[in-house]
Amino acid sequence: MTMFSALLFDLDGTIIDSAPDVCASINQTLNAMGRLPITVDNTKELVGFGARKLCEKTLAMTGKPGNEEDIEFLLTGFLNFYRKNPSEHTVIFPGALKALSLFKDAGIQLGICTNKPEATCFPVLDALKLRHFFSSVICGDTLKFRKPDPRHVFHTLDDMGADANNAAFVGDSETDIEAAHNAGIPCVLVTFGYCHVPFDTLNADAIIDHFDKLDSALKAIAIAPDK
Repeated sequence: MTMFSALLFDLDGTIIDSAPDVCASINQTLNAMGRLPITVDNTKELVGFGARKLCEKTLAMTGKPGNEEDIEFLLTGFLNFYRKNPSEHTVIFPGALKALSLFKDAGIQLGICTNKPEATCFPVLDALKLRHFFSSVICGDTLKFRKPDPRHVFHTLDDMGADANNAAFVGDSETDIEAAHNAGIPCVLVTFGYCHVPFDTLNADAIIDHFDKLDSALKAIAIAPDK
């Protein structure tokens, strides 16, 4: 089992594939606005930067960039629909439940550090019965700052009562890896999420394509000379 005493996880694209439900929720409000829908692949390109940024980018993709009223209308509609339908098409990535269970049973503290807003994060965690794994869940609107700001990472660790010197971050995107680098903690990049840049440009400490490889990757990082 990994030598780290605390592990932080991103949520969307790391533990769960939520893009289909995000897409469905966005499209409900786009339809009400008389705009064309986006695809799941479009959604994967747009997520990871917070709900407001998602709405701004969606409006730019589906016609004229929206004004503040348009952004607020899409954001409110998206959050309301998603809150009520958090997991109809969302799945947990293979191996994630087993890995989380093993880490938790080994006494390793687990936390979520996500740019997903609280209004949609907690409903999906509860719907998928994931919330009990994590001693802290800090979302994109919990604070005045979010990833890649290292304060988001530090606040999550502080809320867990965890030591940043013995923690690692697991994520799927450039935002996650940059946040970990900015906080000075080791990071693992998963390849099955919503990364928007080539993996080898991110300088993650390890790259894995399945959760079954996470523990061995963390062990290798923990014993590396520069850890």
